[in-house]
Parts: sequence; C-alpha cells; structure tokens
Amino acid sequence: MKGMGIQNGVFMSEQPRRRSSWRTFPLIGTLVAEWQTWREQQKQPRYRQAPMPDDASKAPPYPIDMWPLLALPFGTLDESGVPYNAQTQGYPATYQPTTIAQYALARWNVYLTTGDEEHRRAFMIQARWLVEHELRLADDAGGWPIPFPSYSYHTPESWLSALTQGNGISVLARAYRLTDNAIFLDVARRAVRTFELDIRDGGVSTSLGENGVFFEEVAVYPTAHILNGYILALFGLYDYVALTGAIQIDALIRRSLTTLHTLIDAFDTGYWTRYDLRSRHLSTPFYHALHVTLLEALAQYSGCEHCAALAKHWAGYKYSSSYYISTRLAQGRRKLLHTLSRGLITGENRMRTFYSEQPTHAFRGSDGLNPGSLNGRVTYEEN
Repeated sequence: MKGMGIQNGVFMSEQPRRRSSWRTFPLIGTLVAEWQTWREQQKQPRYRQAPMPDDASKAPPYPIDMWPLLALPFGTLDESGVPYNAQTQGYPATYQPTTIAQYALARWNVYLTTGDEEHRRAFMIQARWLVEHELRLADDAGGWPIPFPSYSYHTPESWLSALTQGNGISVLARAYRLTDNAIFLDVARRAVRTFELDIRDGGVSTSLGENGVFFEEVAVYPTAHILNGYILALFGLYDYVALTGAIQIDALIRRSLTTLHTLIDAFDTGYWTRYDLRSRHLSTPFYHALHVTLLEALAQYSGCEHCAALAKHWAGYKYSSSYYISTRLAQGRRKLLHTLSRGLITGENRMRTFYSEQPTHAFRGSDGLNPGSLNGRVTYEEN
C-alpha cells in the first residue's frame, strides 16, 4: 500500500519507546495490562435468561441459557459425545460432572427452540452419563463428586457441590419427561436427598440460625456461601418439585429462600457484587452479570419482588467505575509486588543478559535462587 514503508517506519520507531516506558515504570505497565484485561473481560460471552413458555404443559427450558458451552470452551467431546475437560493450570484433564450437566442443559434449550433431533440425542447422551456415573452415598443419597481438589476452598480430593447436584437433577428431570424411564427419576431423587443432609452427613446443605439452610457450591466447612452456585442448585430443586410435587422439598426451598434474604445484602458492596462471603472477593464481570440474570430468573420462579428489584439495582452497577478502579488497582498491586520481589524490572523491550557484578545476595527470588540464572549469568526477560 502507498506510504506503508513510512507508516511502518514510524510504528517501529515509536512502539518500542512506548513499551520501554511501560517497563521502566512498572506501575504504568501494570495498569495498562490491567486495562487490557478489563477490556477482554467485557468481550466474554454472557449467559442469558431463557424465555419461559406460556403453556405450562410444555417441557420447560432451563431458565439460564448457557449457550457459550456449546463451543466446548473447557475441552473436547470424547468418542461417545461427552465433554472431556482439558488440563489447565492446577486442574487435571478429566470428566467434570458440572461441565457435562451444563452442556446437556445448553443442548436442551437449543432442542426446544429448533426441534433438531441432534440436540435431543446429545442431551440424552449426557443424561445417560449422569445415570451411569452416579456415586451411591450413605442414607439413600447419590450424586457426582468433583474428582479433584479446589485449593482455594481447601477441599479434599473428591467433594460434592450443590451446583453440580442441582444441574444434574435438572437434566434428569427433563430426561424423565422425554422418556418416562423411571431410572432418571430414581437417580434424581437420590441427588435431591443430598440437599436434605448437612455437609457433615454427606450432603450439600449447611444450617444457619434456628431454621435457616443454605446450599453450598463447595460443600465443605468452613462454608463459602457462593451465590451463583446456590441459585443454580435451587433451580434443580424447583424442577424436581414441578415433576413430583414433593411437599418436603418444596418446604426446603422456602426455608432456603428465607435464608437467602437474610444474607443477600452481604453480597452487595454498593457498587458491585461479591462472589462469595468467605473470601468476599468481588465478582468478575461475568459472574456479576450472572448474578443479575440468576436473580431475574429466581424472581420468576419464586414470585419474589425483592429479587426482581435487586436484579434491576445490580444491573445498574455494570457501569460502575468504582469496580474497575478497585479491582484493577488490587490486581495491579499484587502483580507489581511480585515483579519487584523477583527483580524482573527492565528498561528495554528485549532480553538483556549480562554477567552480574552484584553481590551474591542480589536479585534473589523467594526460593533463594537467582531468578533466571544461567551458568553464573542473570537474565532479565520482558513479562
């Protein structure tokens, strides 16, 4: 193109200087990197509320349309058509029951919208997987333990999740509607049983106050009270009650909703929502948007006007500058401290290797070794 050489010349001469200034002043570079991270977070696809049918006799969609999962963001399908999660940092490659159940529900919603039998078959493949891989537990309970530890919440190697249990129940309730096969209802009933049991007794519930109960996405003590996991679990119980009319489970739902109303204000910072009440970390933009969508759906299920009003209020936080400033500065501060502690501050947009003339204690990392040392040299790399 005409003038390309000149444009490239300007680009190549100015860009390194800009980057060099970022690296010379690490706070500036960190803030720029965090701004770029923020922008990427805004581009992430969001779950949305599925429209409910006017005819109550029709098979219901799952209230949250998890359509991004159709692209298999966590892995691939195996030869049977079941999602297999790829290995990520800290987590092994495995069959993750939450992924499988949510993939089924995403397929279900597309099937109801299009009538495409391919989506029905894919949904049933996941439903049968849940039946075949149910783990029978004590006290006539059953479910699908997460097969690896969550280090953030100090879980054992295998642990139950109310979110996974609820998603599984939602899948099996719909599979029963499709097939009238009692095995789906039997497995769903045993999964529901875990909601009636305390975590200490092999369940996913924790008691609060005199008569309160909360369903824990990470069913361990000390409990975290993760909001999105609780509401998604609740939808599974609603699906079971709609299918069976179980009075005791309906009463359990009502107890838990009363408990939610005593806790819900603790998730609200006044400008954003918290992910849980243990770490009290602010939600990512994805989970904040999910909180709003979940409360909107819960308001439809429960008729709760407060949930609807709160969803509208939280939706207004989307444009909060306070969230961006507080989270970016917090993350930036952590990254800056890490950079300073590792001695990786550089003033050039390239790797510089030189023989160190510093005392032997200089540039030591937290492990007591010179970071990046190669045969008596100290190497500095751009991050």
